[in-house]
Amino acid sequence: MSKRVAREIGPSHAPASSDLAERGTRSETRTPLWLVAALWAGFVVGFVVALGAVAHPRWYPILDMAQTEMRVRDVFSAQPPFIGLPGRIGTLGARQGSHPGPLSFWVLAPFYRVFGSSAWALQVAAACVNALVIGATLLVVRRRGGRVVVLGFSGALAALIVFYGPDVLTQGWNPYMPVLWFILFVVGVWSVLCDDLAMLPVATFAACFCLHTHISYLGMVGGIGMLAVVWIAWSLWCRRPALGAHPWRWIMIAIGILVATSIPPIIQELTHEPGNLTLIWEHFTNPPDEPIGERTGLEVLLVHLNPWRLLARQDANTGSLLPGATFVVAWAVGAMIAIRRRVGSLIALNAVIAVGLVLGLMSIANIFGFIWYYLMLWAWGLSALMLLTTAWAIGLFVTTGARRNDSRVVVRMGWLLVVAVSVVSFARFSDAASTLESPSPRLSEALDALVGPTVAAIDAGRVPGGGRAGRYQVTIKDPVTINGPGYGLLSELERSGIHAGFPQIFDAIVRDSRVVTKNDATAVVHFSVGPDIAVWNAIPGAVRVATVDVRPAAERREFRRLQRSLGPRLRAIGRGDLVPNLTANIFTATFVVGLPADVSRDLIRMVDIGEPAAVFVGPPTLAE
Repeated sequence: MSKRVAREIGPSHAPASSDLAERGTRSETRTPLWLVAALWAGFVVGFVVALGAVAHPRWYPILDMAQTEMRVRDVFSAQPPFIGLPGRIGTLGARQGSHPGPLSFWVLAPFYRVFGSSAWALQVAAACVNALVIGATLLVVRRRGGRVVVLGFSGALAALIVFYGPDVLTQGWNPYMPVLWFILFVVGVWSVLCDDLAMLPVATFAACFCLHTHISYLGMVGGIGMLAVVWIAWSLWCRRPALGAHPWRWIMIAIGILVATSIPPIIQELTHEPGNLTLIWEHFTNPPDEPIGERTGLEVLLVHLNPWRLLARQDANTGSLLPGATFVVAWAVGAMIAIRRRVGSLIALNAVIAVGLVLGLMSIANIFGFIWYYLMLWAWGLSALMLLTTAWAIGLFVTTGARRNDSRVVVRMGWLLVVAVSVVSFARFSDAASTLESPSPRLSEALDALVGPTVAAIDAGRVPGGGRAGRYQVTIKDPVTINGPGYGLLSELERSGIHAGFPQIFDAIVRDSRVVTKNDATAVVHFSVGPDIAVWNAIPGAVRVATVDVRPAAERREFRRLQRSLGPRLRAIGRGDLVPNLTANIFTATFVVGLPADVSRDLIRMVDIGEPAAVFVGPPTLAE
């Protein structure tokens, strides 16, 4: 095999780990920056197209996205956020906990401010952050190998962003934000195992971002991070020269990042009773339900390791286990090839993936309650990396013992294949981006019809409250979307400069600064959905300022038909206890385990159709 081929794919003989690190970082072996920039530009085009597609009509965030925008808005205020978004953390009836830290809000905030502090600016911020993470990942990978390695990694990233799609990568939602940061974290740890200690701060910041943003990364990031810590400790003890001239410089910078990003959650823990870290600890040491266990966890993981699902964009928690199991075996064979060929860089990447798979299985096995798809989004990243390392191992196997010209042909064919995959993926991502809609377009449309008249009525003094000088308590009665548009209404009133907040019971969700108590309220702004509209029409002093029903006539009839038919069907299967949900809380009924498929389908359809909504403004005596 020629020196060039060996440099591109891997060494024929075993260098020491320190020699490998030197070879991977010599300027003559690195991919030209222009090629990295060109690859990054291919990714960026799709983001630009997506942002153009969602610029109009105006988007009104609801539920978690409205909460996210309010937290991002707070970053430059006198009360910046110190913890993450509220999550399914805490036992029933107890105080709700949040995800550990505010780092995603802080990272989004500068872009949000620069682009105008609008809802669209939040989408721009998420897209900018994800695009920059892709660029940073390519630059780190550039330190690890030649053109084939960089192009191969670009192809894996391209397949991954097509799978996630522009809808995921332009949202600042906390389950979505870490998906690419996790890949950056993995390649950062990979670099550390290749004795490139300068990448330790990169891996540390990416780890902190994942940990802060969503609790599902706790075990994964913590365990893989410990792999890096053990490697560094062993290297300092036994092979100090391999780490370069100034290892403690990078170690101290990484420690500084870890300490600095830990300060806000620690402050919150020390200044609140109970603190959020205490709530997280109690949640995991005393979970509200039994975990799904190792067997179910393995089944779910194997479904996510099906490479066909990754390439075909088929996210699921159930399905055939054979493709995933076969792929794991193929990847393991590839890992053995890397070991036999003693290709240190590939061995290191496979080691990180192996630890990730074990920790991922443990993470999924400890899920309790409903198995939400977003809890395993990281698994698709591992699947993409496994595809990359398996292809890398195939390249090593094919070129073993090949003549110089044959090896060059194989490498060039690999280049062409990866370039083709990347180009097709860029095109698919851009095509999907061109038709992208903002999240929950129907609810956004409804809010568009409600917010303007509500603000106008308050400004005109046609309702109780005292106009702009008043303090308005926002209450919600929504049986369809667990109060989602109500959070959007609060955010829009705040954007308009009106002092509004939720009752005290919501303080863990919207923070103390957005609480308006019964004693403080000068009026109540009530978001009413479905049957509750008639109830508020009959309340003395309550003024209906806006009403909307975005459903066409056919959907209104369909909703009533489903509502009438589901009652007897639920009673027939012994779930008469769910009949009140058809009018009081449809959303929660959609997640009940064990219902017949047709019943679950019709419940979901009712949520999709929705009901009419209205906004009332009433006297402070109606406050909660």
